[in-house]
Amino acid sequence: MPDTSVSARDRAEIERSAAEARKTVLTEIDRAELGRYLNPDRDSPYGLEYAFSLLGEIRGMRVLDLGCGTGGNVVPLIECGALVVGIDISPELIELARQRLRNADLEAHLKVASAYDTGLESGSVDIILCINLVHHLEIKRLRDEMLRILVKGGVIILKEPVRFSKTYGFLRGLFPARKDISKFEHPMTREEIAMFTEPFEVQRMRYFRLPWVPLVSRILPSLLRTVWKADSWILRHCLATRHYATGVVMRLVKRDSSVALAACRTQP
Repeated sequence: MPDTSVSARDRAEIERSAAEARKTVLTEIDRAELGRYLNPDRDSPYGLEYAFSLLGEIRGMRVLDLGCGTGGNVVPLIECGALVVGIDISPELIELARQRLRNADLEAHLKVASAYDTGLESGSVDIILCINLVHHLEIKRLRDEMLRILVKGGVIILKEPVRFSKTYGFLRGLFPARKDISKFEHPMTREEIAMFTEPFEVQRMRYFRLPWVPLVSRILPSLLRTVWKADSWILRHCLATRHYATGVVMRLVKRDSSVALAACRTQP
């Protein structure tokens, strides 16, 4: 019998994660690839590199990788000297993350928990790294838990898929959906981003990947880096194109608690 204490949305995410775990094959850490995130370029055309550049100096800081999956981002966080906690709702993915750390002879506190109820103490986390998680979940519940566990002035580094263009959304809907997504997830809208960010100060925000990038990359894979660099230039210099971006990366800072509470009360 299914666990009735777990919502249908969470069950779908657990099942999706289990399927992902079954397809995952861990390999030795590529030190050259790892270096991209240990010394990230603030002008990088790649969203994840840019996200790591927004972390700043994290040595000795308490960093939570929320929705850590197989622990791919936990490794560079540890290498940068952070005190890392990794949380994921999937037992299978957490076990793979533990295996990854054992293989690399690294240590972090990894636990199975819901992003809505992390079990962490209030005000116990300096930085939350949250990569491609929010669009899977109930945004306000997740946001409020992140607010609770962050210290005053704490930081969230957020990377998420977005879709602002209704025209692009219609055209994308004509193609078959990927098989490895749940029926609940969708790219974030402007309204959802506004709701999530309301209690925070948005210090940095950059958009990534216009729809032509994956198409051209498949046709001309040898030009992959050139395509990404051109995409980054267009998005940074032609503001109107951001309406068609498919990803965003942000650095958010927790405001004074009274300001944050007042902001949350204005949200549905």
